Amino acid sequence: MNSSLSFEKTQELVGNISIPSAPAVLLELHEAMQQDEPELSRIAELIERDIGMAGLVMKTINSPLFGMKNKVTSIRQAMALLGLINISNIVAGLALKRALEVDGAEPPPEFWESPVNVAMVSATLAQRYGGLQPDEAYMIGLFRDAREVLLAQRFPDYISLLHRVRTEGLCQVDEEDRRYQTNHAILGYFISSGWRLPEHVQQIILRHHEASAFLTEDGGRATTPRTLMAVLKMAEHIDACFWGRRENTEWATHGDAVLDYLGVSSIEFLDVADDMVELLIAGQS
Repeated sequence: MNSSLSFEKTQELVGNISIPSAPAVLLELHEAMQQDEPELSRIAELIERDIGMAGLVMKTINSPLFGMKNKVTSIRQAMALLGLINISNIVAGLALKRALEVDGAEPPPEFWESPVNVAMVSATLAQRYGGLQPDEAYMIGLFRDAREVLLAQRFPDYISLLHRVRTEGLCQVDEEDRRYQTNHAILGYFISSGWRLPEHVQQIILRHHEASAFLTEDGGRATTPRTLMAVLKMAEHIDACFWGRRENTEWATHGDAVLDYLGVSSIEFLDVADDMVELLIAGQS
């Protein structure tokens, strides 16, 4: 992949693709986080004012996969339990998904469900294997492939390309680069930068198809960004299993590096994957 060419082409496409702007509530959350003493009650009111967003936040936090011990009954309670930064991350992911849900090319069934699956499983695994708060893992899960929607809106043949990639086990970014001179990872980087997401989150989104290299840089020492990348790749594979694609190129390429980094055996991961798939199926009922 010629990264410099892809970046240049993406910059050209940005003028022709309707990239959603960060919503006002997210901008106000960012502004509040810059203050020495943010007014959490005022921020809660901002979210509650958007009834649809407030409902999505509550539904997300109270999902069994998100790992809250007790049911959260209000945005104010969620703010008290999770804090401003964590709530902001959840809002960012949900806002992007909602902003992209517009009419356009008819997507495959998993087009919208997969990002949600990956987000929720990532949130669970981040807590289990990294002792991390679930919010960043959740946000990355929603952001990492939601940019496919923009490509589908811009290129009428994108859905057919995506279908061919998945059925033939091709490298998605290579096929996108070949046809469009850009790819969803680079486009996602542009969006995450414009939405002022943390720099390490932007890098994970940009490089989520380069997981093996990402996980082994600097001797592969444990860091939060690497752990987030590892659980993201686990979650992607679990989502593929959910859709009946246990054999997939992405996991075949990066799976060993992911398991080595986290110190998880392949047998253990098979059990984890089966458990997560069962939870995803249960969540549909």
